[in-house]
Amino acid sequence: MSRPRQRLITVGGLLVAAAALVLAAVYQGDRTVDGDFIVGAGSSADTGSTVPGATTSTTAPLNPVEGFLPRSGEASACLEPVGVDLAPGYAATLTINGIAIAEVEMNVTLDASGQPTDKITASRTLGQYTFGPEEGCPNARVLRATNNLLQACVYRLEEGPASCVVKENSFDVL
Repeated sequence: MSRPRQRLITVGGLLVAAAALVLAAVYQGDRTVDGDFIVGAGSSADTGSTVPGATTSTTAPLNPVEGFLPRSGEASACLEPVGVDLAPGYAATLTINGIAIAEVEMNVTLDASGQPTDKITASRTLGQYTFGPEEGCPNARVLRATNNLLQACVYRLEEGPASCVVKENSFDVL
């Protein structure tokens, strides 16, 4: 191959790489001042499903879900809490197999009127919103042996649960 042709191919490759970087920067999304949201774009885990009482926010979190619990592996949901681990500044309500988990069944401290308080449980300080372990598992009220579906209605603490985005995780107990 001739030297001018090699240079042409090299320059062409560099131009394509530069164009790809420019396009990536332009189309990465519009961020708010704090950098936490992309306007009009959802993460790949967004399912479009709804939880009763929730509405879809016009902004979706970049991905506040750091993981689903339990992390110790398959068949540990009867021994450990089931839920979601979130980035700071986010909260969640949980629905497991179509059953909304009440605040009093989660790791939440309530006041005398039944409203969540600012008291933080040990797992809540880690950003974990969990249920269980459940008595009588896997044949209990919420958890079943296979094909469990956890829906976490994730929202920013400042906005409240009405602006949540639903993230889902499927798991088996046995």
